[in-house]
Amino acid sequence: MTVYRGFLTITKRNIHTMLLYLVIFLSMAIAAQKITGGNTSGFEQISLNIAVIDRDEGELAKGLSDYLSQYHTLVDLPDDPSIIQDRMFYREVYYVVTIPEDFYERCLEGEEMLPVTKVPGSISGFYVDQQINTFMNDVRIMTKSGFSLTESVSSVMENCKDEAEVTLIDKNGFGGEQPLHAFMYQYMPYILISILCYSMSYIMIAFRNPDVKRRMTCSAVPARSQNLQIVLGYATVGLGVYGVCTLMPILMYGKSFINDPNMPYYLLNSFLMTIVSLSLSFLIGTLVSKEEVVSAVVNVVSLGMSFLCGVFVELEILGKGVRTFAQFLPAYWYEVANGLLSNNNTFSHGQQMSLYTCFGLQVLFAAAILGVAMVVSRVRQTA
Repeated sequence: MTVYRGFLTITKRNIHTMLLYLVIFLSMAIAAQKITGGNTSGFEQISLNIAVIDRDEGELAKGLSDYLSQYHTLVDLPDDPSIIQDRMFYREVYYVVTIPEDFYERCLEGEEMLPVTKVPGSISGFYVDQQINTFMNDVRIMTKSGFSLTESVSSVMENCKDEAEVTLIDKNGFGGEQPLHAFMYQYMPYILISILCYSMSYIMIAFRNPDVKRRMTCSAVPARSQNLQIVLGYATVGLGVYGVCTLMPILMYGKSFINDPNMPYYLLNSFLMTIVSLSLSFLIGTLVSKEEVVSAVVNVVSLGMSFLCGVFVELEILGKGVRTFAQFLPAYWYEVANGLLSNNNTFSHGQQMSLYTCFGLQVLFAAAILGVAMVVSRVRQTA
């Protein structure tokens, strides 16, 4: 087992890199669950510093100001564009609405839009836009239904004080919320690809050293036995990394993860991603011939796939074009399966077929990547 021992010796030399990525992975998973999944007790509206410049001073304008004051903090600003821009630049105010003269005739009965100043493309701007549109539409509907302006504004103000109670449907056994261990598994592809591609690539480069190849060729160990020992080394390192990544959610979440009925699927999904990562590591180790290049190639593959496939950014947020392209990458199907597991406790026939499709596609990707790597390896050996 000389080749196998040499394989493990080279792996030990890169153990510090593997531990570094495990720490990075654990930190990202904990930070993500704190930001995204840590506050699941309720919904809280955001209050912003906004300004209302009232040039009309009519009943409708006063009603709009009072309506916005229930959600935000109104800041007094002079009607001076330079001062408004200065305050907005330093984020002392996030939104300024200017109510023109003849507000009722121009904006409620007419089609004129309210002039507003906001941070371009900001979520807070769209948030206040929606609230103003809601107020104007509600008042417009009531006045056209025969109510006076005073009654309409008063009714809208009264109704906005009512708070809706929202109860999530418990489809996954966690009160409708995404379980915390799902966040850790969402980031799993990044750590698997990073650790295995780094460690395996260095090992492959070491074994392709001309002096090492000559010694292995001249040794009494048959080529078949050497290849089997390399495969065994791959399996050992892969299972070791997979075991550590599986142990972390068990230690962190305990019964919450163990009692999840989807736990076997989580384990299978991450195991298939481990196989994909091993295939990628073999391909990179076959293509790259210098250790200095490994870091750049692995970073492009791991980070690129993570951003495109929903590891760092959830698939629902990605654009349609990005999702279409990501379907040609294995991590995308891992994340689709992870989304099904985190949002459902039981599966319909269609969901179950989608889950199995994701598993099967990961296997096919692993086989395809391994096939390409073997072709490249054969071409290099005969070149």
